[in-house]
Amino acid sequence: KLTSSYLQPFEFLRWVDFNAMLPIPLMAIILYFLLRQQIVYDSPFKKKAFFVILNILLISGIYFFGAGSGDHEVTNYLHARFCDKLILNKSLCNIVIFNDDEFSHYVYYLGFILMNVALMFLEYNMPKKRSVATRDLIFIVPNSLFIALGIFANLAFEEIGIDLWVFTSVMALAIYLLFFAKRKFTQLPVTFYFGVSYTLGVLSTFIYKFFLRS
Repeated sequence: KLTSSYLQPFEFLRWVDFNAMLPIPLMAIILYFLLRQQIVYDSPFKKKAFFVILNILLISGIYFFGAGSGDHEVTNYLHARFCDKLILNKSLCNIVIFNDDEFSHYVYYLGFILMNVALMFLEYNMPKKRSVATRDLIFIVPNSLFIALGIFANLAFEEIGIDLWVFTSVMALAIYLLFFAKRKFTQLPVTFYFGVSYTLGVLSTFIYKFFLRS
């Protein structure tokens, strides 16, 4: 109930919208930046055009991720407070609802895909010089469960939309790079982290929606 209370002045947002628009995306972007710092090292690949392209994709992804978060949370607040109760006129609500349910999702998930693809391809082209011990990868799994749980909680109790297919595409790329490309998965700990997180999150959502819920 605390996160449903309004911020002043003018009750312009709820705490839940504010948190989802600013601190949570900011922490996610900082995490991606720190992961990039762990991946990039002095390598001949840094002199290639593809390295520059991947960094441009990462920066573009950060922008779209932030823009989508901002558009979604503001319009989600307006949608829930004024349009579900038909307080605002229909034409204005159509604009708010389209931004909330569609446009902001496209922008947000475009950013999400670009950030993930850029990081995984950076790591693939700049793999660890010394392979990570298998026992160290095992310690990644419990942390991945938190991401998987977040994916499940976000997707399992809603209608299937673009969200599930975005997570599935990221999962498929991670699995391909880990098991079907020319690298050992012990050289790709970040991709391993994404692979475990999204695989557990997506599969648990599919099982719940198509088998347990039915």
